[in-house]
Amino acid sequence: MKLRPALPFLLAAIGLFAGAFAPGTSIDDAEGQATEGGELRWVLLGVDPDEGGSIRCALYRNDRDWLNRARAYRRSSARASRRQVACVFRRVPAGTYAMAALHDADNDREMDKSLIGLPQEGFAISRDEHDRMSAPDFDQAAVQFDGNEARFTSRMRY
Repeated sequence: MKLRPALPFLLAAIGLFAGAFAPGTSIDDAEGQATEGGELRWVLLGVDPDEGGSIRCALYRNDRDWLNRARAYRRSSARASRRQVACVFRRVPAGTYAMAALHDADNDREMDKSLIGLPQEGFAISRDEHDRMSAPDFDQAAVQFDGNEARFTSRMRY
């Protein structure tokens, strides 16, 4: 298992959200073609609805693309109006995936950060792998999806 220092992970996570959700983002694949598959629902617990804004989620399908904002396989968003929010990815084929989420409280489509680059908005990683002091590899955050219908749960971290 390869561990990376925490600060590069946080910077990578910040990079993920710095424009990854431009207006007009679709849920089609990277080539713009809809694919057959099922519904993958990612339920995020511990959302702070008092912050307002949106929860912006990204779905990744391999280590090469992991946390690279331009290479997200699918994107989804939901209003941050309740303590529990779901990001839904439709037409997802069977495979191995990892997910990352941002609570974009000010809806600027970027991760707000402190002067030293630490996140100032909530975020989550699939399988709750963000609780470690180092960045999770794709394999650590990955979930198996059978291509039908599945529900995964993670906690937001603020």
